[in-house]
Amino acid sequence: MPRKAKLTIDESDRAYQRQRTEALKQANADMNKLPKTPPKYLTGVASRLWTTLVPELNKTGYITVADKSTLEAFCINYSAMREAYESIKSVGVMYQNDGKYIKNPATAILNDATGKVKSLGGELGLSPSSRATLIDMASADDGSLSADAIADMFGGSQ
Repeated sequence: MPRKAKLTIDESDRAYQRQRTEALKQANADMNKLPKTPPKYLTGVASRLWTTLVPELNKTGYITVADKSTLEAFCINYSAMREAYESIKSVGVMYQNDGKYIKNPATAILNDATGKVKSLGGELGLSPSSRATLIDMASADDGSLSADAIADMFGGSQ
């Protein structure tokens, strides 16, 4: 399977990678950015995640309204992942019913949602490798994403 295209403006990277990144930004210049307000059907954790991510994603210059469904799916799956984890924390991985031990269905939901979050996050530039690329692109004083800001998005207080 071929590698995903690297988006970069770092002078130490290959010229064709920088040119491809610039071409993508120029192609996206006429496209609308993601709306800051989450869709009404996103609630709770999903809505808060949308509100946190959109300003940062819009700063990148290559995420547009065309990526809205990917971000929606990311937020929904992140919310499902968190809800499943809360169920596992309160009920446990296994529970007893009529003397029989039963696997908590939330374990399968957590596993499925985690995989989707990882995949969709990579598409949006939120995987560890794509996040490193975004951090490289951000200068120290331009207010763009930092490693701490990204960590706060996922582990910050609710």
